[in-house]
Parts: sequence; C-alpha cells; structure tokens
Amino acid sequence: MPSPDAAARHTGAGVARRQAHHERMRDERAREAAAGDAELPPEDDAVEMASAAQLLDSVAEVGPNYTLLRSKETKAKRRKRQREDARAA
Repeated sequence: MPSPDAAARHTGAGVARRQAHHERMRDERAREAAAGDAELPPEDDAVEMASAAQLLDSVAEVGPNYTLLRSKETKAKRRKRQREDARAA
C-alpha cells in the first residue's frame, strides 16, 4: 500500500508563488556568492562557551511577561468554599 505522502500533491496558486520565491532566493544567493558578499560561518575561536547559570543571570525576569499571576483565592480556601457551597445546595 503506497504511503499517503506519496499520493499527496500540492495544487493551487501558492505552489507557483512558492516556486518563484525559491528561484528568486536561489538567484540572490548565487549573486552574493559570486560577489563575495555571502555570510560566512563564524570562526571556531569566535564561539564562546557559557554556563547555564551565566545565561540565567543575564536574563532579567522583570516585566509583565515574567510576573506570576497570584490567585485571589488559595486552593485550600477555594476547596473549603466549594465544600460549603455543596453542603448548602
């Protein structure tokens, strides 16, 4: 039985747009390589090892994205309230 991926076929206008984009990018990379402007990977000496502790120390955990939301009601109080509500009902 052939795999479903083998039978899958992309159709529509997006296929042509994607192909045109890939061709433009391939041409741009070829021009950069011919001109010598292509970015080279960093030298081995340029890579610096850092410990996890150093990285965590450099990240400030401040601001709205890092604050923990405090519950207005603790779990114990909520459960107690729910038990009382269940008894009253």
